[in-house]
Amino acid sequence: MTVPLDVRTQLEQAVVESFTTVDQGHAVDSLRQLTADFAITSAGQRVGRPQYDQLMAARDKAGYTSRHVPANFRVTAHDQESFQVDFVIVSHRTEHATGAYSVTVADFCDTWVRDDAGALLLRLREVTTIIDINAPTSRPKVADLSDAAS
Repeated sequence: MTVPLDVRTQLEQAVVESFTTVDQGHAVDSLRQLTADFAITSAGQRVGRPQYDQLMAARDKAGYTSRHVPANFRVTAHDQESFQVDFVIVSHRTEHATGAYSVTVADFCDTWVRDDAGALLLRLREVTTIIDINAPTSRPKVADLSDAAS
């Protein structure tokens, strides 16, 4: 199904906005873009809410600065209320304590839906990491949440 240019632009802006808030140290602000049943999958692991919310809170306290650069957007419509957005992210990070640099390249496949008011919300994010060089040790992980809860 063809996606009108204004909808494609809205979806691209929503993706960019979500990563911009993370890069500016306000990852928890990106949570307002998520559906209640949001989930993210990566490396065979699926994380939903509230665990994802906890990861974003931990991300705000992580000891590194990041810059996410999205590219190669491809938008398709499932129907008038549901859209798939595929894109690539290059994430650059610098550790605060050591100045160590790392980079990740990943493919993203998002499912965005309209809520009752017409706003676009992210329901599902599927991430496939292609390159991960010198990943920061301070990057929050789901396993860290389990350890902190015990």
